Amino acid sequence: MRRAVAIAFLLFLACKKGDPIAETIHAVVHAAEDRDAEAVVEKLAANYADENGGRRDAEEALKRYFFGYRSIKISLSDLKTFQTGPTAQARFVVHFIGVPKEIGGLDQLLPSSATYRFEVWLAEEKGDWKITAAQWHPESGAEGS
Repeated sequence: MRRAVAIAFLLFLACKKGDPIAETIHAVVHAAEDRDAEAVVEKLAANYADENGGRRDAEEALKRYFFGYRSIKISLSDLKTFQTGPTAQARFVVHFIGVPKEIGGLDQLLPSSATYRFEVWLAEEKGDWKITAAQWHPESGAEGS
């Protein structure tokens, strides 16, 4: 569950005008708010990896997680991007608010809010930026961790 939340958070990054890294993340944000796992995964590199697995694992986790929510809203703070040629890195804090569905007790299991600090790596693939790896951890005192 934490992995699904974390990947969903990757999708909710704000866009800095003219910054191709932030623009890529912004596209993921829209997909996540639409609860569209396929569109999110489209922005992950074929070799994407995090501590819980790869791209396919992320897609399966996102589908399960998105199913559990009626709506999702994300706000970001402290977004910083760093680009070096065909690779890049982004750091940010994600503030998640979601409305869990009231079926099967999901509203009792899924968090309605959480705050995480993220670090993601990206690479340019055929002219598009893709997320290659991610790390995250709950912010001190954050709910839903």
